[in-house]
Amino acid sequence: MGVEINGPSGTFRILLTVVIGFGAIGYGGYSYTSQTSALDSAVTVNATIVSTSVETVSQRRGTEYRPQATFNYTYNRKAYTTTNVYPGPLSREFGSPEEASAQLDGFESGTTVTAYVPPDSPNDAFLKVERSNKPFLLAGFGVLLVLGALASALRD
Repeated sequence: MGVEINGPSGTFRILLTVVIGFGAIGYGGYSYTSQTSALDSAVTVNATIVSTSVETVSQRRGTEYRPQATFNYTYNRKAYTTTNVYPGPLSREFGSPEEASAQLDGFESGTTVTAYVPPDSPNDAFLKVERSNKPFLLAGFGVLLVLGALASALRD
């Protein structure tokens, strides 16, 4: 019993798959550099938690949960409000509401906490200094799309 995986067929579909693949690679790279830059350059400020919640995210592979925290802070005498728990443009999801809620421990409404502000992007402060592997997963998915499309093109 052989398994055959067919990629896209036809010039348009192959080109579309390559474009989407390179887009995923590019956005994965952008997300990684944004995350790294934010973590490497961040300065600390006091922030006040306004509210927290757990957002339900329905996806094809099931339901996941995203921790949310809205907080206010001042950087260079300018007031900001943001919702980033983690650095970088890609959010993090968890398998259960309890897991997502646990990420918000210590961030109760009205408490003063430490926030981390990237000086080049002061409106993108975040609360947790943690790296994510999500940019690598996104870029890897893009590589697979491009390789599959190229293999399909060579087979045709």
